[in-house]
Order: sequence, then C-alpha cells, then structure tokens
Amino acid sequence: MDFLSLDFRDPLYGVLILFGIVAIIYVSNYWARFVKKRDDEHDIEKFVKTFEKSSSFSEYKQMIQKQNLPTESIVLMALSYDKSGEYEKSIEIYSTLLKTIFDEKQKRSILTLLGKTYYKAGFLYKSKDIFMTTLKIYPKNEEALTYLVSIHESLREYDQAIEILKVLENINGDMSEKKLYFNILTILHDKELSNQEKIAKVTNLGVDKKIVQRKLFEFIIVNNLPLDESVLKDFDFKNIIDLIWEGDSELFSKELIKNNTLLSEVFTAKGKLKLTDKSDSFELNTLIKLQSVGDNSADLTFTYSCQKCKNVFPLYFYRCPVCKNINSASVETTLTRREYETGSFV
Repeated sequence: MDFLSLDFRDPLYGVLILFGIVAIIYVSNYWARFVKKRDDEHDIEKFVKTFEKSSSFSEYKQMIQKQNLPTESIVLMALSYDKSGEYEKSIEIYSTLLKTIFDEKQKRSILTLLGKTYYKAGFLYKSKDIFMTTLKIYPKNEEALTYLVSIHESLREYDQAIEILKVLENINGDMSEKKLYFNILTILHDKELSNQEKIAKVTNLGVDKKIVQRKLFEFIIVNNLPLDESVLKDFDFKNIIDLIWEGDSELFSKELIKNNTLLSEVFTAKGKLKLTDKSDSFELNTLIKLQSVGDNSADLTFTYSCQKCKNVFPLYFYRCPVCKNINSASVETTLTRREYETGSFV
C-alpha cells in the first residue's frame, strides 16, 4: 500500500489520480442518465402498448410513419379533433406520436396533451395515471401538477391535492389561498362533523377571506341553517350579491339590513323593502328608481369573469374552467328585462 502513501510526491501521480476520479464521476453520471432514459422509454413504451390492439391506432401509426409528416402538423391534427370533441381520435394520435418520436421535450409536451385530453373526456383516473407518468419522467412539469390538483379535487381527494400544492409552492411561490380552499372542502365534506362543527371550523379559517365567506354562506343556505349575524357583520356582501339577490330578506334580520348599505339597496331594488332611494351601483340605482314608480319589469342577472384569464362564464366557479386558477371569479351584474312582467310601464 506504499503507493498510496502521502510520502509518494510524484506530481504525475497526483494528476493521474485526479483524472481517475473525474473519469469515474463522469462514467457514473453517464450511466445514471442512461439508466434513467432507458427506464423512461420503458414507461412510455409500456403505456403506449395499451393502445396497439386498436385497429384505428394501427391506421394512424401507418399514416404518420409512411407519410413522414412533421410532428407539429400531427399535433395540430390532434388538437383539432380535441377541440371538436372527438377525443378518441386525438388520444390515438398522441399515443402514436409517443411511439414514433424520440425528442424528450416533444414527448413531455405530448404526454401532457394526452393527459389533458383524457381529463376533458372525463376519464379522470386515466388522466391521473398519465400525469403521474409524466411527473415520474419530468418532475417539474407545472401544467401536469396543476391538472393533478384539479383531478384530485374532482375525486374529492383533498389531502392529496394539498400535497401537490406544496410541490407547486416550491416552483411557483405562495399557494396559501389554494390550500385554504382545499382545507374548506375537507371540513365541509367531513362526515364525522356536524353542520355546526363545520361552520365553526370554517369560520376559524378567517371570515375576512372572500372564499371563506362565499363557501360559508352557500353551506348555510343549502342546508337551511340559521345565520349567525355576529359572523355576517364582517362579510363583504359584494362578493355574494348574486346569492343574496336569489335569496329572501327573511334570511337577515331587519336590523342587519338597515345597518348595511348594500343589503338595504338590494332589498329595496327587489321591492321587498323601502330603505333607500339611491345606490352608487348603476344597476341597483336603476332598479330602485323603477321600484319607486311601481315598475318591476327589470331584473338583475349575473356573469362571472376570471380575473386571471378574463374569460366570462354564466355560472360561479371556484376554479376557472380555462386557466384552473382558484378563487379568481369576479361577480358582474347586468340589467335585464324580466321574463314575466307585472306592473310594467315599458
């Protein structure tokens, strides 16, 4: 063992040792990358084999291979089928591509597109499996993580959704509001809790938060529970004006209505009470003026716009159907003519 002794001071010996260590590290890293790539290819190949029994799959495979079409053109074809709702064809094309292309970035994109198509088609468990395969190969695929959160929400697997949000938090920053949403859902769907216990737990999450206010109010109305006005006094009723409009003045005490400007305006505009003669809201002010002359031909309708992607929807959403953002809905009011008029001067 004398040749390893520190007394052996030949400079060439030190250089050889250094190069030897570098070579070992390089070979080890190369081998690790090779093994990972081989395993990834095996995962994708195993996944694609599930489609190869389909005759239509073989047709797409032959078309793509024989005509030597650019990948971009094939993806556009699949997207057009996806957009028209022909999800089966879209799925077959993506699956064929996974078998015929070798570029890793393209494979990642196509796997993600395939998962999204299964999600749109309503095959949540299949979509979940694909995104999990994608993450096994590409752990920082933000789009796959986002869709997995949505899938877990649909399957009511709220704890798993929160775990994925923790991963997204490391990539994309603070996720506290999204985790709050799933904490609310966890409480409201807990069969071991009574309704009053659920209300207490949700309230403790913070009634100053928009999403807590709406979820709490909806839960109380749907279950026909008594309103705790000590909690309601902290509400921003603008966020739930659509729920209030569809509700009844008897839900609230007259004292609370009188002491809250928006509630006074809403129930005056509905013709239930006469507590004010104007409103800063154009729509409510118009309805109040019409009610003052006995005209109830007008009504309010509501639309909901996403503050992130600006898409507009006819129904309220906690998660935007397009961009998947949580708690991004904004309530928009619109004047409309009543379908069945009574006492109209128009």
